Amino acid sequence: MPLPEESIGVPAPVLDRLGAAGYRAMIAGVRLGVFTALEDGPLSVDELATRVDGDPAGVRSLVNVLVTFGYLRRDADGDGVTTAAPLGPVDGELFWHEVLFEYWADVEDTIRTGTPRRDFYTWLRERPATAARLRRTFAGAAAALADDIAAALPPAATVLDVGGGHGDHTVELCRRRPDVRVTVFDRPETITGLREDAPPDRVTVRAGDYLTDDLGSGYDLVLLFNVVHGHHPEECRELLRRAAKSLSPTGSIAVLDHDREPPAGLGPAAAGFLGTFDLTLWLGQGGGVHHYADLAAWLGEAGLTETRVVPLAASPLEKLLIAGRPS
Repeated sequence: MPLPEESIGVPAPVLDRLGAAGYRAMIAGVRLGVFTALEDGPLSVDELATRVDGDPAGVRSLVNVLVTFGYLRRDADGDGVTTAAPLGPVDGELFWHEVLFEYWADVEDTIRTGTPRRDFYTWLRERPATAARLRRTFAGAAAALADDIAAALPPAATVLDVGGGHGDHTVELCRRRPDVRVTVFDRPETITGLREDAPPDRVTVRAGDYLTDDLGSGYDLVLLFNVVHGHHPEECRELLRRAAKSLSPTGSIAVLDHDREPPAGLGPAAAGFLGTFDLTLWLGQGGGVHHYADLAAWLGEAGLTETRVVPLAASPLEKLLIAGRPS
């Protein structure tokens, strides 16, 4: 497809269209099993077509696109192909494809009215396979970050995991901190799905609305992991105030989330992801990706003025924000 003359050297809309085509081709490769078939090494296009039970001409055409966009690379002989780089978790790729091409289907209406046609979690409950993919993605992310998080968190015997969902971070923390006991607080429909490997003698659950119900008191540490992005600023302020009230006098709050200000040197793709994530959160929950400077200020309003930010090597766009009272 030739580029329009006026687009040469200019980031024209056609380039966005081409990028979308590359992304869609990658999803086709995932669904067909192309990348799985190549995990053990290079294959000729005909061998690949046999492995994925595809038409050789169609597979060859798809391979050409995937090579062009850098997902695959050709061997020296020109016919064999292999993956160019690790694709990343397949569950995550399929989840985001469904979000962008299904959940965003009526994005224009939501932007006009300010009201989503369907709450994100309602949409998710209607798609068990999508929900299962997201669950596996969350569990994998928690495991990948667990060592860095456990090393950064202050000593604590009693922990409140607010919005802790199925307990992914709680389970990983218990594995690395044998001294902690954790209470997971979340909505009733979520808390019933607590992971089976959560140690029953160290993990308890409480169902409720963390914006209105009593959170308890006397905790050494409160976790707000991937929670604040689901809320607009005023709700975040109220949540942080309520979390601070549940602490012991020497307790701390730890926030894990994406920072709206990406680290320097990550390039435009980082800002593009954060913008995409932000719009998705607003569409489905009225939330968004917050600046960590704002979170620190809101924690200060709640009396937690001693803050530190811990970068996470396994996820450069996420950070740990730990806040406590002045000593």
